[in-house]
Amino acid sequence: MNTAQVQVQGLSKSFGELAVLKHIDLSVNAGEVVVILGPSGSGKTTLLRSLNLLEQPDSGVLQVCGHRVEIAPGRQLDRASRQQVALLRQKTAMVFQAFNLFPHMTALENVIEGLVSVKKVPKAIALEKGRQLLARVGLEEKAGAYPAKLSGGQKQRVAIARGLAMEPEVIFFDEPTSALDPELRDEVLSVMRQLASTGMTMLVVTHELRFAREAADRVVFMEHGVVVKDCPKAEFFGQASGERIQQFLRRY
Repeated sequence: MNTAQVQVQGLSKSFGELAVLKHIDLSVNAGEVVVILGPSGSGKTTLLRSLNLLEQPDSGVLQVCGHRVEIAPGRQLDRASRQQVALLRQKTAMVFQAFNLFPHMTALENVIEGLVSVKKVPKAIALEKGRQLLARVGLEEKAGAYPAKLSGGQKQRVAIARGLAMEPEVIFFDEPTSALDPELRDEVLSVMRQLASTGMTMLVVTHELRFAREAADRVVFMEHGVVVKDCPKAEFFGQASGERIQQFLRRY
């Protein structure tokens, strides 16, 4: 029986007068690949960033990898909740649109930084693991290269290796290919497909419909801050998905 690794109830977030998330409910089981689709401004990235509290919601309850955080309207997180946030962040990884690599560190140093500074892994062991992870994403020969000497696709693959170094239970991907030229997207999507095939729990915000068709177990479609549809990919891409979904698919 699958167990929910990510569970969200009543998650809401506003920026000033703009309600970006409106009472979102979502559950993701262990080993599922869930792709979040929707037009720009629908709340996809805010939802993803809320799941590890990079963006603090205004209200709601979330449980990630067994760690529960309740957010009460108008109140700061208490000490116990902040501890839960720290613990859930240790079990998740985030891959950003803009890579977020340290420019003064080599690819290998970027990959092992969390292992050494957060997990206190001895450097020799971290270096060996870092090299293995770079090989896994096809960049073993770029271990000594600095980000300025890497292509966008190579930077994103280093970022994925960095996330994997922390041995996460869940990986969040925030539009990981949107900053890349079309010819570089495939190398990143290939690594993501391989990762999905290993049973990693993944939540992916993207406009890459092909990835959703090939790798997703479920598709969540958001618009105007609400979940409009949450269903298996076969249903989402089928003719019975509804006119709004068909309209979206024709556009993208």
